[in-house]
Amino acid sequence: MASMSRCLAVFIALASILVSLTPSSLVVTAAPLSSSGRGTLYVGGTGPGNYTRIQDAVDDASAGDTIYVYHGTYAERVLITKPLTLVGESATETIISTNDSGNVIKIQGTADVTVTQFTLQGGGIGAYLVQATRAHILHCIVTDNYDGVDLLNSSSCEITGNFITHLGFDGINPTHSTGTIITGNLIVNYLDGIYLVDSTGSIVTGNTLRGNSRGIEVQESSNGNQFYHNNFFQNSQDNAYDTCSNTWDNGYPSGGNYWDDYHGSDGNHDGIGDTPYAIAGGSNRDHYPFMAPLNMPPDKPSAPDPVDGATHVALNPVLSVFVYDPDGDAMSVSFYDASTQQLIGTDTNVPSSSRASVPWNGLASNIQYHWYAIAGDGSYSNQSDTWTFTTGNGTNLPPTTPAINGPASGAAGQSYPYTFLSTDPEGSSISYYIDWDDGTPSSWIGPFDSGQLITVNHTWAKRGFYTIQAKAKDAQGAESGWGTLSVRMPVSYTTPSPLWVRLLEYLNRLLTELCRKILIPLFGMQGDIRYI
Repeated sequence: MASMSRCLAVFIALASILVSLTPSSLVVTAAPLSSSGRGTLYVGGTGPGNYTRIQDAVDDASAGDTIYVYHGTYAERVLITKPLTLVGESATETIISTNDSGNVIKIQGTADVTVTQFTLQGGGIGAYLVQATRAHILHCIVTDNYDGVDLLNSSSCEITGNFITHLGFDGINPTHSTGTIITGNLIVNYLDGIYLVDSTGSIVTGNTLRGNSRGIEVQESSNGNQFYHNNFFQNSQDNAYDTCSNTWDNGYPSGGNYWDDYHGSDGNHDGIGDTPYAIAGGSNRDHYPFMAPLNMPPDKPSAPDPVDGATHVALNPVLSVFVYDPDGDAMSVSFYDASTQQLIGTDTNVPSSSRASVPWNGLASNIQYHWYAIAGDGSYSNQSDTWTFTTGNGTNLPPTTPAINGPASGAAGQSYPYTFLSTDPEGSSISYYIDWDDGTPSSWIGPFDSGQLITVNHTWAKRGFYTIQAKAKDAQGAESGWGTLSVRMPVSYTTPSPLWVRLLEYLNRLLTELCRKILIPLFGMQGDIRYI
């Protein structure tokens, strides 16, 4: 009897196991590659692993990552809740547009976020910083929004070098915020160019406020802020209105601000008025108003190419730098050999927030060179840091043979990720050509940075054995050898058929009836056995 009872228990257990084989437990899956450790994510462009939506890249990014967005128009809202850097390819051609009353970009509850070189348009607020710390909105075009850049309960944030315009409410509006740096912005056609509400410790300098109802308005215990070296033009109601206690100059001889409605004299011809300018709304004064508009110098050139310390550089490189002028002036950018102080070349009429470039021809092999750039707007100039690079031996070496990694086996009909990695001896950008050995049309993809790991997904439609092949090509056209990886797809990926499911259900009912009609009477068992 004990033996028969054990047999019965095993029999019922086996039936339970069979029934548990539902379609979900038979599905073949491949684990996605982890995104941890990626320094830069890409949106737009032609890369195989590039995102199509900025928000998807933000969601997948790890803290501290950089997201580079290629030019194009992205119809979405972007919410950032982790430290990261969001960089557009160019402010004029990389556009985020909502076309509704929402926020174009919102930075909430996090620190150390930088957003730079975008057009932010078509929303309620272009950039909204909520409970943010050390957030930076830099060199953006913020247009066609009700408010340009708003801050709420935020601290130590920076709004620098932006063009903000629309005919809306507030260009920049810190509320309940501290330590905001507002510098080098051009703010046009708002109700208030800058509007401070219960905000303290702000430094507002180097801005141009033109054609607003009020250039700057300060209300509700916004004390301890400093305003100097700003230009005020044609603001219809007041150039500035301040009901609180603040400082409106930087002392002598640094000076205060330029006011187009100041009518004082300059007896000693130092460029600063002899009598203070009265700020409407209270008792504040600019004690050292300028007699003429301030022309702010360009920022020092940055983001060099070749990058500082680059090696194996070609013997005829093109030097390139990013330049920006707070007044929006076009610039002449001159490039110099730092070792001899000789002029390499000059790029003229370069727009603000763009790149200047010149060729440097005839360099010698295996030599370290030093260079810098000077940007000038006709009145002022600014010199970059000095950068170095080392040339190669005069021959262009091809990239290394790509290393290919990914699943070596799987099921036909299922998508699998594969990674490809190649480096270029000269540090040139790299494109890849991938042959999946199944007749899928192939073409060059990229370019990507040298040494950048890329991921491409592929699905084989039929069972079989395949050899993945890939080669790399640098910017000069030199191609690597072929890298290979053998894979096999021995089974097809299919969902269990309804016939298989019905067979399991039938087996379940058959075993249950067997227990009820034969085994229970045989062993004298009591009770009711239902479907297993």
